[in-house]
Amino acid sequence: MTTRRALSLAVLSLPLVLGAPSASAQAFPSKPIRIIIPYAPGGTTDIVGRRMGQRLSEVLGQPVVVENRAGGNTAIGVDVVAKSPADGHTLLFTNDATFVGNPALYPSLPYNMQRDLVPVAPVTYVALALAVNASVPVKDLNELVAYIKTQKSLGYGSFGAGSQPHIMGEMFKKIAGVDLVHVPYKGAGPAVTDVLGGQILFTFPAFPTIMGHMSAGKVKLLAVSGDKRVPVAPQVPTMTEAGFKDMDLGAWYAFFAPAGTPRDVVMKINATVAGILSDRDFVEKNMTSQGMVPMTGTPEQMNAMIKTDIDRMVQMVKRSGAKVE
Repeated sequence: MTTRRALSLAVLSLPLVLGAPSASAQAFPSKPIRIIIPYAPGGTTDIVGRRMGQRLSEVLGQPVVVENRAGGNTAIGVDVVAKSPADGHTLLFTNDATFVGNPALYPSLPYNMQRDLVPVAPVTYVALALAVNASVPVKDLNELVAYIKTQKSLGYGSFGAGSQPHIMGEMFKKIAGVDLVHVPYKGAGPAVTDVLGGQILFTFPAFPTIMGHMSAGKVKLLAVSGDKRVPVAPQVPTMTEAGFKDMDLGAWYAFFAPAGTPRDVVMKINATVAGILSDRDFVEKNMTSQGMVPMTGTPEQMNAMIKTDIDRMVQMVKRSGAKVE
């Protein structure tokens, strides 16, 4: 999804018009809220999920516990949430790979969003950057291609088969005519760690994951997704500017709840998240300063967005030749 689409979702979001709250919504939350993140610590999903959890706790007046349940290409975390009581006290915070990339790549999955979960609230869109270790002797994507052709047994990292970096990496291989080993990780954090350690050549992290390493001069960013450059790294060209427009994939992040969660509870959480994202200081400190764009929208808009994105991702999977390994 491009930045333009993310912004259009925010701009076109309809005001939340609710009737008198039911007893379930009035009572919510009546106990601590649990947020399940289906990735390892240290990646953008983890970073943003924890920041949002802290603000939700402050606004709703209940403790929020964040748990990382990585594995199974996010299926383990999804399963935990799907089997939890449908009362709004257990939420999934994930990115679109769970409900867009995975369905486009896998012939079958252990979960089904329409059956197991309901969309609650979008939070943010972020560009993804191709990041290499600062010691790699290249300055742009064309030099990266030339470098790869002189080496043997190089690999790139993704956040799991079906994740955006997997599709982007396979598309890069096809466009560049190079051979690289796909190394799937349980999150962005471990993949970036191995870029820093030289175990893999590159990965595609979101900016919150890579900002500190970029500032410290430990990594180089060669290109970013999106239809314009990212303000926090204006020197880095877009994939299109670099001549790799078919690799243009970003990521959006959102909350989901178990199927059967009362509508008014879902909308109370949705309105609470939208309220947090209307706080300019919070958004500037935690999102826009790190290359993220806040998103707001209704559950219905999220469903429509997911369907559209799956159709687009299916075409990208076909063009890239990406397969489950």
